[in-house]
Amino acid sequence: MTSIDKDLRGYLKRAEAGGALLTVDKPVDPYTEAPALLRASVKRGKALMLRNVSGGTMPLVGNSLASRKWIETALGCDGQGVIDWIGARLGNAIAPAVVPSGPVKEVIENEVDLARLPILTFHAEDGGPYITAGIGISKDPETGRQNAGFYSLQLKGPDRLGLRMLASTHGHEIFQKRLKAGLPTEMAIAIGLHPIEMLAASASTLDDEFALAGGLRGAPVELVKCETIDVEVPAHAEIVLEGTILPDVKEPEGPIGDWLGYYPLVEERHVLKIERITHRKDPIYQTVLAGSGDENILLSLPRAADVLRAARKAVSGVKDVSLDPFLPVCILQLDKRFEGEPMNAILAAFGEVTFIKVCIAVDSDVDLHNMNDVMWAVVTRTKLDHDLQVIGNAMGFSRDPFGHYTAKLAIDATHPLEHAESYRRARVVDPEIDLDAYLAG
Repeated sequence: MTSIDKDLRGYLKRAEAGGALLTVDKPVDPYTEAPALLRASVKRGKALMLRNVSGGTMPLVGNSLASRKWIETALGCDGQGVIDWIGARLGNAIAPAVVPSGPVKEVIENEVDLARLPILTFHAEDGGPYITAGIGISKDPETGRQNAGFYSLQLKGPDRLGLRMLASTHGHEIFQKRLKAGLPTEMAIAIGLHPIEMLAASASTLDDEFALAGGLRGAPVELVKCETIDVEVPAHAEIVLEGTILPDVKEPEGPIGDWLGYYPLVEERHVLKIERITHRKDPIYQTVLAGSGDENILLSLPRAADVLRAARKAVSGVKDVSLDPFLPVCILQLDKRFEGEPMNAILAAFGEVTFIKVCIAVDSDVDLHNMNDVMWAVVTRTKLDHDLQVIGNAMGFSRDPFGHYTAKLAIDATHPLEHAESYRRARVVDPEIDLDAYLAG
């Protein structure tokens, strides 16, 4: 099995050696050029390093979760598949280890100037630059348990960030507890992490997210104590911002084009005041292009593992699941034994992840990662008046103000068992033949 790197740097070295990292050395504008270059790298399925972002003092890397295939290669789970790999480790949390110091303490800056970071403005109508790959970490005052999750962070000033913290998050629950107890709401933002920690922070879990990351790694995540607040952060992060949420201050935040591809409403949000910055020597700033395939992979992989577990509990023949290329669309692949099993698996998926709006069940001869193949199955294997079901009055999610996700579409695109012979696929003898070898003579 491939050893898993401790930090983003090791991961990027592996990506570069594997041809999965592109590098741009020439100066690029953080508004007119950088986001477009990131989008182009997403289309190529490659991570992108921008070494010279105008106005910043450090290189930027984006699309670090370049593709599902590359993540499987980096984690050493090519044969098993990353969804099964994550699912097998979700229940094996390993508590993090607090260590005296780490690389993120190499430089400690008392004078805070967030403008030194190459923070990007991603879309034409965004309200300003946003930190999108920063993991917000706070501590529950009652249990001492830490929570780590992703928050949109809008640059408001040299030491101020607008913080979008939805009421449904554990971070908001901790914020309310600390307010009630009369305690300052301390939060650290960790930037520049290995994908393992990023995936754990995006998962829905009752465990400490760094304990979940330890389970995925098979070893404890090393944490260090912050300089000014009672929070522990990844020792191998590139950058950490230490701050406090101002309890009585709210400012307009947004818009920023989100993962659904729209601009959410501008709303009054809390402000995070940054009091200290620690970082590695020559730090690498990490970003995620909002609304891109990179973000979808980050959001979808942990949830796909949850769906796979739930669907297999309902139907033992479920083989694989995909929430690519768009999280609200779920594809379930199964070996059907009885009629009705596909719908049972679909209902389990809807119950597990409320983001899902459309769920399609396909046979094992369909490539669930190829939407052309999936739609071929939908067109050729469904009776529209029989195999499609609209399920109403279901739970949507907190960012669904218009109720678009409270109805679900279930599609059974599996062939009928009694006519299996009539649904044999026409195939050439050697579909994987190497054309280039023939062209080369």
